[in-house]
Amino acid sequence: MSAAARPSDPAALAAAATSSLILVHDPAARAVGPDYWDWSADAHHATATALGDLDDNRVRAAVARLADDPSDNTAAAGLTLALTDLLRRPGGEGTAVDALRAAAARTESLSRLLVQPGAPGRPARTGEAPDTTGLLAALAREPHHGAHPVDAAVVIPFRAPDDVTGRVRNLAAVLNALADQSHPRDRYRVVVVESDARPRWRELFADACDSYVFAPDPGRFNKSWTVNVGVVHGARPAELVCVLDGDILVDRDFVARAVERFRQPGTQAHWPFEDMLFLDAAASAQAVRARCLDGAPDPGQDRLRGVHLRRPPGGCVWLREDLFTRIGGMDERFCGWGGEDQDFVWRAERYGPMDRHRDPLVHLHHDRAAHRGDDGTPFYEDVERAGFCSWPCDSDFGRIDRNAPQPAGA
Repeated sequence: MSAAARPSDPAALAAAATSSLILVHDPAARAVGPDYWDWSADAHHATATALGDLDDNRVRAAVARLADDPSDNTAAAGLTLALTDLLRRPGGEGTAVDALRAAAARTESLSRLLVQPGAPGRPARTGEAPDTTGLLAALAREPHHGAHPVDAAVVIPFRAPDDVTGRVRNLAAVLNALADQSHPRDRYRVVVVESDARPRWRELFADACDSYVFAPDPGRFNKSWTVNVGVVHGARPAELVCVLDGDILVDRDFVARAVERFRQPGTQAHWPFEDMLFLDAAASAQAVRARCLDGAPDPGQDRLRGVHLRRPPGGCVWLREDLFTRIGGMDERFCGWGGEDQDFVWRAERYGPMDRHRDPLVHLHHDRAAHRGDDGTPFYEDVERAGFCSWPCDSDFGRIDRNAPQPAGA
């Protein structure tokens, strides 16, 4: 098989091999993208096996340390450096180094997961992450709560059962970062849409955003419908809509940069990121402290440990409100985690061009929601049978009573 079209840079292959070893030994890293892990697991295991076949004491010591503790950033840095040196040697048929080179190149060619170790030699600050109350008390600018026309509206769909760890703190951090923006505060609106059996967190978040909307739904979380409710009942009138998950920490120029991009002729929609970095718990605490309490302009993602999910469709997307409405919003048949973001951007791109940029956004750690039913069936299977991108453009979307419990006898 020709290797001419495969990655060959020694440093990139070394980083990929280190990433594979971490993924093989760290269930939390694999959980960032369960399907993506399943699709590339064989390649990662083959790369880890090739690492074990290397006859190099420096590599063996680092491999042993990292296999024992996948979060050891110093061991990860040492392994990557040692592998880079090995892979810079001229190739020779049949050597263990050549086998690793081929395995790492294959992994780099098909995997959508790449671990980024944190900065070596700089242990994370100990202690709990900043608490929710402190983050909301430290808002740089107060919400305006206005319904006047704005340049942009940021819609955040949200649900956090009482026993779920991280989601409430994460939303507080997101709102804190959105309050600290270089764009004029009265020219953008922040909309939080809580969908649940009851407005569990209204008292906590209603005064921390411009518009709090409760969307009653006792069933599985329906992100698509929740976003649609937010656009219809909170975002309008706004020229631009940003659909932002409640765990994406943004930088200070997030809104201003997006508004400026839409001034370019022909611009209708974009992802502001290329690869999303999913932080672990310790790195999330570091990012929240830096961005929300220490006044940093961005989360400092280059120094943080996490897993890059390559070119994901969800997390954050910007588009003109006219385009959102023209395609009938998000497909409200999706219920439960998975599939809805991909379907939405496929339909959006059919009607308007979708650009990608490389802004410094990170995903904060939290308990992961199930993406399949008890029988292993993906939640989106019913929509898949009907056909992705089959949601009608003339759908009556965003009805706030769509999933409300029906009175007895109705």
